[in-house]
Amino acid sequence: MKNPFNTLFGQLALMTVGLIVIVHLTSLLLVDRERGQIDTGHAQRALLLAVQAHREGTAAASQVSAALGVTLINASDAIPYGCPAPCRDTSGPFQDALRARLPPGSEVVADAGNGNVWVRYAGNPGWLKLENSMLPARRFLGASAMMLVFAVILALIGAWYLQRPLHRLAIAAREFRLGHRAPVVPASGPRETKELIDNFNQMVHELAQAEQERAVMLAGVAHDLRAPITRMQVRADLLPDEASRSGFLRDAESLSRIVTQFLDFARESADSSPCTSVDAHCRRHYGDSLADDELIRLDLQAGGGFGLPLVDLDRILTNLIENALTYGEPPVEIATSRHNGHYTLSVRDHGGGIPGSQLERALQPFVRLDEARGGDAHCGLGLAIVRRLVRYNGGVFHADNAVDGGFVVSMRFPA
Repeated sequence: MKNPFNTLFGQLALMTVGLIVIVHLTSLLLVDRERGQIDTGHAQRALLLAVQAHREGTAAASQVSAALGVTLINASDAIPYGCPAPCRDTSGPFQDALRARLPPGSEVVADAGNGNVWVRYAGNPGWLKLENSMLPARRFLGASAMMLVFAVILALIGAWYLQRPLHRLAIAAREFRLGHRAPVVPASGPRETKELIDNFNQMVHELAQAEQERAVMLAGVAHDLRAPITRMQVRADLLPDEASRSGFLRDAESLSRIVTQFLDFARESADSSPCTSVDAHCRRHYGDSLADDELIRLDLQAGGGFGLPLVDLDRILTNLIENALTYGEPPVEIATSRHNGHYTLSVRDHGGGIPGSQLERALQPFVRLDEARGGDAHCGLGLAIVRRLVRYNGGVFHADNAVDGGFVVSMRFPA
């Protein structure tokens, strides 16, 4: 299972959300504590003034208490007037801090539901009710949680916005690496990201243009060679010497095959020929007559639903079988299967395989690992042509050495 945090979006989201949570907790632990101390000081001074005014019995005692938000209530009436039963000391940051500021023996009861605080001043028989002197817990926690959720949502939206253009760029780069035509990526995001996307689009355009020019040149040269090769074959038939005639015809046939490979490599899309069943095609062309000689073995399990364009299928199998018989050892195994919504076609020989350090090089065009065999119509395009044809038909190409010896090419196509 892939780690969801091992992505740009995951790491940006984790970083921003973590910072928001840390800042939020810091504000709760530090800022709110400082605010609580200030509120406690205000409450202590209001209580002191109210008690002093009532003790002195001044005419303005009630007005002072009302201005300070302090109400004097008899002890017997405290619970009916709202003091939380049993109207005894409660614990909490605000209550403990206020109790420490009052004379010894004072009692402090907090009503967290509505923010009222009840105080029994030392030596005072009644209770003093402070209206709205502390923020109700439910309101404070609700507002705090809402702010946190809102900040996290904004952080996730920002992280998604920042990673979106890079995600599109990664998809386009993967498509281009697989040989598909990469779409133009719209430039968005920060300035550095826009410059990266613009440079990528320009690079893809220039590479595609260079590839097209090379393909046109290669196809033109190959097409122009067909006429002289045909004339060579006609003139070779007129030679009186049998050995010379056979040699010329063999060389002309080799040149013709090289030209065909050039044209196949220069193609830029899948063939438009009708689809044919892969299993039926393999049985028809590589069936009993070759199986009797132990050159080719068939293991066809895909069924009739597995089809490819006839010309492309013939080119794929011809190149792979020729490569297997030239560089590997018989028997050559052709197998098809269907698994998890995909069809698989594989071709394997039983030779010595390819050294691991040379695998990637063997798939490059015009590369021959065995230079001594380069003159026998081998120009190093076989595997490169197969890989292109597989990609043009929406498949995935994979080549590697078999565990028990030999070289195997596996091609997976969507069902």
